[in-house]
Amino acid sequence: MEGEAEFPTAKVTVIATWLIHLVAIVDEFYSEFDTNEILQEVGINPELLNDPNARVPSWQVSKFYEIIQRITGDEAIGLKLGARLTPGSMHALGYSLFASRTLNSFFVRYERFFQLISQAGNASTQIRDKRLVFSLTVREKLPPTREDAFLATVLRFARMVYRSNFSPILVRMPRPKPKFASAEFDDYFCCPIEYGCERLELHVSESDSNQRLRGFNPEFVRAHDQIATEYIARFDDEQIIPRIQSAIVNMLPDGDVSIRTIASALGMSNRSLQRQLQNEGSTFNAVLDGMRKYLAIRYLRSGRHSIKEMSYLLGYNDSSNFSRAFRRLTGRSPHEYLEKSKLKSE
Repeated sequence: MEGEAEFPTAKVTVIATWLIHLVAIVDEFYSEFDTNEILQEVGINPELLNDPNARVPSWQVSKFYEIIQRITGDEAIGLKLGARLTPGSMHALGYSLFASRTLNSFFVRYERFFQLISQAGNASTQIRDKRLVFSLTVREKLPPTREDAFLATVLRFARMVYRSNFSPILVRMPRPKPKFASAEFDDYFCCPIEYGCERLELHVSESDSNQRLRGFNPEFVRAHDQIATEYIARFDDEQIIPRIQSAIVNMLPDGDVSIRTIASALGMSNRSLQRQLQNEGSTFNAVLDGMRKYLAIRYLRSGRHSIKEMSYLLGYNDSSNFSRAFRRLTGRSPHEYLEKSKLKSE
């Protein structure tokens, strides 16, 4: 969007596992084309797809999509990809999504970890007019089939974790209306579709977004969220916030979490850490508060820890300090938060 800073193109990467599935689809439905040759044409080594942790420059992925759409003439190939992706195609995030508590937390987790999937855009989750709106704003021009694949994947996963006949209220897409495959889009999304929009959007009713999911597993969520955080930190050392979050999680139980100890753990000076945080529009205290809030809510919902144990795990001296901090971060005491969560799930 206008006025937003863009990543340098060379540093904008996407997870390579999506390409594995796209290549498999082309090989299955359009075997007359040599996908290895197409990969090499856009500068991607086919051997890279054997690495589950590999990342590929975003522009190369877009070029691959463009060539595939052009040579196959298949306007709906992005939908075919969305229908084939598995949780493992998103590294640890895929498994964490499937263990989310509600569709609301499912979409919020997409937003939080979207950089794991792609650095080519930002995801966001908002409540508008009593509906949840999940949207994607891209930083670069993407082929329509690539945007189709993302939105189709989000909806497929939502149907898998919630119910197979789930449909959103509305879908908005930047792409023009398909010339020959509009019926396939209608059949896939099963809701009104608006084309030529500013961004990708998926609108979900409030009642659907608050439904508890069958596969909710707080312990599984915590473990895979941590793996996802560490993965993001590894693939881009210039993103300081995921590295700080990972260090905070490891050091919280010791109680000595400060900008000094975190900077030391990351091999940086305090000043350098503060400067990088400023460049990313944040502060150390904001990151620390965010991680404590995130973990505290999950500890509370799991029901596996007492208030005293949670206080220790989050680096507080005693339960009263934890309770005061929780009220400051959420506007409620831990007990009040739990009561409201129970009422929503009933």
